This record gives sequence, C-alpha cells and structure tokens, in this order.
Amino acid sequence: MAATWKARTTAIKNGTITDDDYKKQYGDNWEYEKNRELAIVAYEIDQVGKETGLAKVKVYAGMAEVQKRFMNLLGDRDGKAYLESVVIAVTGDEKLQKCSAKSIMIQAMRAASLKLSVDKALRQAHLVPFGSEATLIVDYHGLVQLSTNTGYYEIAPNVFEVFDGEIVRLDRFSGKVTIEGERVSDKIIGCCGYFKGKNGTERYLYMTNDECDAHGKKYNPAGYGSPRSAWNTDRAKMHRKTVLRQLVSRWGNFSPQVQSLMMSEEPIEGETMELPSDENIVIAETAPRSQAEILQEMTGGE
Repeated sequence: MAATWKARTTAIKNGTITDDDYKKQYGDNWEYEKNRELAIVAYEIDQVGKETGLAKVKVYAGMAEVQKRFMNLLGDRDGKAYLESVVIAVTGDEKLQKCSAKSIMIQAMRAASLKLSVDKALRQAHLVPFGSEATLIVDYHGLVQLSTNTGYYEIAPNVFEVFDGEIVRLDRFSGKVTIEGERVSDKIIGCCGYFKGKNGTERYLYMTNDECDAHGKKYNPAGYGSPRSAWNTDRAKMHRKTVLRQLVSRWGNFSPQVQSLMMSEEPIEGETMELPSDENIVIAETAPRSQAEILQEMTGGE
C-alpha cells in the first residue's frame, strides 16, 4: 500500500493525474477526493522538508571541522554543549529548519564569540530565519550581558518603566533624568534607561511609548508590521529594548562591530566565517508511509 501511495504521490507532484483521471476513479466525489489527496501530499512535502532540514543541521553539527571550530572557541566541553543548544533551538523552530545548516552555524558561532547563548529561554540572542538564511538578533538580556562583559560599568545599563501619574524631569545641562509624582495606575507611558561607568560617568535616556513606536516603524518596518513579531506580541518588551539599544549605542563602550550587531533587527552583513560547505550533506530517505498513516498524523488520530 505504501509503495502504491508513493507512486501516486509522485504522479500528483508531477501533475500527471488529470481531472478526468479523478472522475474515472472517484465519480461524483472526484473534486473532494482530489482536494483531499492534494492536501495530504502538501502536508507530507512540508513534513519531509522539516525532517530533512533538522537532520542536515544535526549532521552538520556533528562534522569534525564544525565541532573543532566551536571547541577552539569555547573549549571541548562548552563547545559541544553549545552545539547541542543550537540543535535544540532549531528543533523548536520550523522556519529555522528551512535555513541552510551553514548559515545557522555561522550565526551561532558569532553569538558564541560574544559569549551569548542562543537558548530561547535565556533571551540573550536568537537565531532568526530570513528566507533560506539564518541571522542573529541580540535580545534585551543579551544587550545587558554584552555591556557587563566589557567591564566598563559600575552599574550596568538598565531600563525601567515610567507609569501614568509620574512626571519625567530632564536637566538639559547634565542630561540627568529624575522621576517625580506618584503613579496612579499600571499604565506605562514610557521607559527610562540608565548606566554608570567606573569612571563616574552617568547617562540617562527617556523615551515615551510613541517615540519607541516611531523608532520601530522607521528602522524596522517589516518587523513592526508583522503580526508575529514582538512588536505586536510583546510591545512593552520592545519598548524597553529600544531604549536600552539607544542608550548603549549612543554612550556605551563597545567596538564598532559589536555595536552594529547590537543595533540590528535585519540580516547582518559581516565577515564570512570559515566553515565547511553544507551542500554535499545527504540524508537517507525514510520508508514511505501509506496514505492512511499520513492522514492519521494530519488529523491527530481522529
């Protein structure tokens, strides 16, 4: 049965089964059966693509040359553990599984070189798909970690919310921000960032919600407009992140390379790290499944 369905799947993919063929086989129900088979084939193609993408990442992560690069960077134990965390991150992201294994590892190595984790739970850095390539986005906690790693700060960059009823005062000469009044509700009206360097330098930055939104619309219009992006699923987080980014980019103590990485919400153009090609990775085909088995998986066994 599986072999028969495999042959029919190939014919459906190639478009060699016509409407007349469906009519002869299914009679009056031919349109329903045609759409049903097309849906099953589309589902199977999608599932196989995911399985193949993840399998390639696993094989690529196990290549001696790739493991050597990460172990040289982080040490034997931490290098292997970091590669495992990359595979876990890919396992939980269907879109990332469609990216090339090499691009995923290049971005993971960039994160590792900055001592940032790509574990989503830690919210330091994320491997993000852009088409068939992966890129690296530094999250809020990653920005704080990068700041701490410089050893420059007595009080590391921090952001806190300002609530309705509180009044923000700015000293134009010193740049110092003070908060007066008392909050009257849980409504957040803006965010304030602050840090203090070991040399005594203090910096403040206050931005209203509207100013943060305007910044997001201007510099990341695609992300701001996407229903799935954090701008629409967790806007308060993006407001804090925007203020932190602006604070450290204006007055922080970072190299130009790190600074450009911190500010990016789009694919990062940078050096091409020396990693082996992923073009010759071959994944063994799994045994063909029957139409009934695929349908059962699609419907959750119902």
